Amino acid sequence: MGILDKGDNMYYINIFFIFSFIGFLFENVLNIFTNDTFNSGILYGPWTFIYGIGALLIVVVNKFLNQYRLKKVKEIILFYLIVTILMTLVEFSGGMLIENIFHRVYWDYTNMRFNYGKYICLEVSLVWGLMATLINYLVLPLINKFEKKIPWFITIIFVILFIIDIVFTLIN
Repeated sequence: MGILDKGDNMYYINIFFIFSFIGFLFENVLNIFTNDTFNSGILYGPWTFIYGIGALLIVVVNKFLNQYRLKKVKEIILFYLIVTILMTLVEFSGGMLIENIFHRVYWDYTNMRFNYGKYICLEVSLVWGLMATLINYLVLPLINKFEKKIPWFITIIFVILFIIDIVFTLIN
């Protein structure tokens, strides 16, 4: 059995949408408190897909490390280090792609002490690693119980709506 098994396709799609929606809520609550604005992000729908991508990476790293049956402390430390690097890469590439494709800058860390350009900085990377670790060990087990109850046709509807959203976003 590999890390990404065919039978898990619906699981991965559902995790992507669940965390894209959670990311949408998180970003908008944060924006309301810091900027007094409500900004749905790049797409029109209630999803911030960079969070969905991050969640998929969390799941893949977890499955990868579980194969080695490490002691829990060692596993958590290794998990943290790996996801910190991966979340930083996602944030950097996401920022670059958004700016190059949509000509928008959604976050800018140039005012942070340990920044590397606009899109990444050590301070935020360490927080993303911590959040990803907490999500993996505390939140994901709860989400997994909920995810199993999602009917397949709901997943298909979300895929169709997401594709339509992407098309409309690219056209406009």
